[in-house]
Amino acid sequence: MVRVPVGIATSQTGLTVTATLEWWSASSGGTQLGTTTSPAWNISSTVGFWAANYPVVVATAPTGATHALIKVSVNNLAASAKYLIDDVYFCAAPVKAGNAYGYNTASVEMDTSGWKIDSGTMVRGGWVLITGQGHYGLEVTSAAAGYQEIRTQSFIGVIPGKEYTSYAAVWTDAGALPWMMEFRWYDASFVEVGLHASTTYTVPNSVVSRLGITGIAPAGSVYCKVFIRPQATAAGQRFVIDDASLVTSPNIAGNLLTYAEYSSEGILPDWTLTNGTASLYQLTSGITDGYFTIKAVPTVTGLITAQLNRLVPVTVGTTYQVKATFYRHSTDPAQKVIGACRTRVDWFDSVGNILTADNPDQFYSSEVAADWYANVISETRTCPEGAAYAKVGWEVTSDNPLIDFWVVDNISLMEAVPEYTLSTSNEDGSITLTVNNPYAPGSNNSNVTIKRVDDSGKVYSMRGYGRTWDLAPNPYSTIVVEDYEAPLASRVWYSIQWSSSTGATKGPRLFTQSVDAPVLTDADYVWFKSPGIPALNTTVTMEAPLKWSRAARSQRYDVVGRKNPINRYDVRSGRSSSITVLIWDPEANELFNSLLDSGAPALVQAMPGYGIDGNLYVAVGDVDCEPLDPDARVPGWRWTLAITEVDRPDGGLQGSAASTWQTILDSTAYPTWEELFNSHDTWTDVLTKG
Repeated sequence: MVRVPVGIATSQTGLTVTATLEWWSASSGGTQLGTTTSPAWNISSTVGFWAANYPVVVATAPTGATHALIKVSVNNLAASAKYLIDDVYFCAAPVKAGNAYGYNTASVEMDTSGWKIDSGTMVRGGWVLITGQGHYGLEVTSAAAGYQEIRTQSFIGVIPGKEYTSYAAVWTDAGALPWMMEFRWYDASFVEVGLHASTTYTVPNSVVSRLGITGIAPAGSVYCKVFIRPQATAAGQRFVIDDASLVTSPNIAGNLLTYAEYSSEGILPDWTLTNGTASLYQLTSGITDGYFTIKAVPTVTGLITAQLNRLVPVTVGTTYQVKATFYRHSTDPAQKVIGACRTRVDWFDSVGNILTADNPDQFYSSEVAADWYANVISETRTCPEGAAYAKVGWEVTSDNPLIDFWVVDNISLMEAVPEYTLSTSNEDGSITLTVNNPYAPGSNNSNVTIKRVDDSGKVYSMRGYGRTWDLAPNPYSTIVVEDYEAPLASRVWYSIQWSSSTGATKGPRLFTQSVDAPVLTDADYVWFKSPGIPALNTTVTMEAPLKWSRAARSQRYDVVGRKNPINRYDVRSGRSSSITVLIWDPEANELFNSLLDSGAPALVQAMPGYGIDGNLYVAVGDVDCEPLDPDARVPGWRWTLAITEVDRPDGGLQGSAASTWQTILDSTAYPTWEELFNSHDTWTDVLTKG
């Protein structure tokens, strides 16, 4: 592209100017391989430079051309008159990657030959709507009220079934008027075989805006044209178009949603919203795609839920990730506002009936003072047996009236590795959390904190092997957490937060869905657990309900001359009792004896209704054991333990109830120690993988 600013030093009318680009095969000249000349432009009679009159040449270098020569011609110049040239440039035209339009059609820098209208007039106007896209635009003046049918001269080749996206920067000074874009599809004989219209968008007065449309070329289509249709209200209104493009839709690899569903470019996909309304919204940011998003405006205070109405085919047993980018908008950036969001996926059978509604991950919330605040949220789910389709969805909160709307973009559904897995074992009385997001090493994820959250909202740090997951060093590999302390028959979930070593700089975070904690199938038993050595955990029966006592921490002082004594006091001591348990199995009895050997606190867990609510951590004092039968050959023991309720003890885990040394010794996979060592990189691998 060549642009030659030309002006005059002496006022004179009737001047025209052209620029010519000659192509040559060598720096010394060689062979001339062709020329391209700009249209003749009238120079303004006003002294100086007049940008709208600058000649521009847009051309493609022919094969063999290595050098170019620029020529400028000014016609009808009077004797002794002077013309001026300055700021000439010659550069590669900034054509957007994949744009099916040539640069002159896209940016109208040379002439209007790439465009066509049915009525009114069109000229190359001196408009800079988009920085970096030249100095001109297509200026259309309406001949009457009604839609202006602006489209390209050329038919653009398309492939049936392929998705395409078109954009244009637009401007008008005729007031806030409706604009739309249309794909019109044609067969090989240029007969129209389909039409796909964008959502109508109101372009504000004298504001540069974007129009967009996304559509899939239908069967039988060979060509298309994009129609840009502002609706004039009278004759003489101006409409400007610049930076037009038509590309194959840039959907992300593996996305099972269409690009229109992913990015909402000019088309509002078919969403069903509860407690809110959806519309298109123009937003460009570093983490959203394209120029448009979904705008969700609450109609009531509470929760907005959205579900894409299209059934997306899925495969049983395959894990999928549903992901989206959320922005919440606040009307008062000075106040801290809590906004929460999450994604979800529901499963449907082969005839389109709901099979399984999602138990989604917890809401990701943020409390910040800002007018805009963003989150990128995802969850993974494995397609269950009997499912043939999925529907993706998202949920946002609108509890605070300062949040006047949300925008949602970059919505995807694709095959993925599970972000985490949860499994509950009634046999071991445990929940196993496996986190599969190692992340690359970074300053904001060098450490990990993992917590359990119960129904009441109480939070507890998780124990790891030889540590607690409280700002623990990030292993940058799969993390396995065995939780033996989730209260029986409760619902819990887990929070994983990556951060710097001090926790001051937060990195990624992962919230799980709620999961059912273990249960005891025989409610006559209770768990007696060692919080630090889960291999010692065992079940026993209690002979009688607990009878509690709580010692006072106070002292009375009689004062001479006063009627009433003075009382000095402190917080009353915790509960104390004597617990009697019965064991009939010799191995269980030995295990229970080993649990008591360390002298460490124990955890007692019972099913609801047993008289022990939640987790009961106890310090075990003196212990008595006696046989249940006078015949020494008959197994059975009564243990009497003095206990005092204590706070949850600190510390990590030693070993695992699911994998002990006996598990390794019983395995036939490792005939020798050498084979065991060669099969695992770390002792943690031995512990967790067997």
